[in-house]
Amino acid sequence: MRFFFIVLCLLPVLAFAGSVNILSSFYSPDWFPNGLAWDGNYLWLLGGRYDTFFKISTGGTVIDYFTPAEPGGFNGDGAAFDGTNLWGMFIETTSNPGQVYEYTTSGTYVSSFECPESIWHFGMTWDGNNLWVSCRSSLTIYEMSKAGTVLSSFPITHTGVADMAWNGTHLFYAAKDDKLIVEVTTGGVVVDTYDMTIISSGMKPTALTFDGNNFWVSDQNSDFIYQVELTGTGLQRHTFGSIKAQFL
Repeated sequence: MRFFFIVLCLLPVLAFAGSVNILSSFYSPDWFPNGLAWDGNYLWLLGGRYDTFFKISTGGTVIDYFTPAEPGGFNGDGAAFDGTNLWGMFIETTSNPGQVYEYTTSGTYVSSFECPESIWHFGMTWDGNNLWVSCRSSLTIYEMSKAGTVLSSFPITHTGVADMAWNGTHLFYAAKDDKLIVEVTTGGVVVDTYDMTIISSGMKPTALTFDGNNFWVSDQNSDFIYQVELTGTGLQRHTFGSIKAQFL
């Protein structure tokens, strides 16, 4: 009698299983809520319909607002706050790669720069030292100085990349087409993904920011803004095989 042992096994599979918990929500004051920033006390929304910055309480009350004068104020997208001033991204024409403008919180123009390379730069965030800018057409995220110098970049795989956030350790970007928030290192390594269809099956996450404790994300499909708790650190799932003894 001969014994043949056939070992069936599967290599460890990395499964990203970040969880999403809804804490609160309110209706956006603008259609196409594309950019969100947090100034330490209030949210700032940059909408794509009125191209206006809205200062909003965490309960959804509009405290103040301003519509940027030229050279900005067309197709408002991503937003960021650097501790002093607001930054807004605008796409002036379909052939323009996108412009980033710096304003005081009262709406006074400070500076601007043009995004690199491809068109459809869409979102951004501030990490305490530099800006991070996302680009839909080239599927690239750029680290940039306030003067617009590219410091680093990395490719991404999720389409429809929108606004971004920074939690002090990792970058997060909204992936509208895939209905995800994606957590990555500053080198582009995916740490976790968070399924936004938990909020709604038709969810299209666009604007995104972090308030020091939780995240705020908008749904472009419903024009709602949600405060959400994201938890998870790239959970590993191991599927172990079995041993069969075949007798011949």
